[in-house]
Amino acid sequence: MGRESNKQFLEAIKKVIEDYWSEPNWSDIFKLLIACIVSQRTRSEVTRKVVEELFSKYRDARELAHADIEDIQRILKPAGLYRMKARAIIRAANYILTVLNGQVPNSFEELLKIPGIGRKCANIVLAYGFGKQVIAVDANVERICKRLGLVRKDAKPVEIENTLTKLLPKSYWRKVDISMVRFGRTICKPTNPRCAECPLSSFCKYYANQCIV
Repeated sequence: MGRESNKQFLEAIKKVIEDYWSEPNWSDIFKLLIACIVSQRTRSEVTRKVVEELFSKYRDARELAHADIEDIQRILKPAGLYRMKARAIIRAANYILTVLNGQVPNSFEELLKIPGIGRKCANIVLAYGFGKQVIAVDANVERICKRLGLVRKDAKPVEIENTLTKLLPKSYWRKVDISMVRFGRTICKPTNPRCAECPLSSFCKYYANQCIV
């Protein structure tokens, strides 16, 4: 892209972020952290339902740390990978309770020490629990960036994160994930994307290749 095309693309992607962004309401940061564990390879509507059921019975880290794992598995079953997620949730609750005095940390490095928390979840907690300007890269962000040609097809999430931090003004960073999740559900869908309606199609390698890549 030339300088003018770069400017047009940046304005287009900023508009997509603004159009699909709305501030999430996570008053309970521990609940957000657990929701992130539940959300792995799970649709958001299923995650919401499962998390609400989980926290209607287990209200905080102390109760989850001492929960019966089979009961947690039962609640998590609709979200898939329920055995792995149940173990991760109980271990995370134990760690937060015993090592962190019941408080979720606002440090990326400290979040990564919590069992079950990787880079994506740490950034989600920082962005939507603590309001920090960081970029979380989930499957939607990854798919959209690769289709646009912003990164290589085999790029890892950390590479995508670094590319976006260089491309976008810092004030947009924490808006990326939620916006791209919504954009990915409605326009840039995993299958049968609505390319003809996409405001980014004129910059998109996927569209340029007639949606066959």
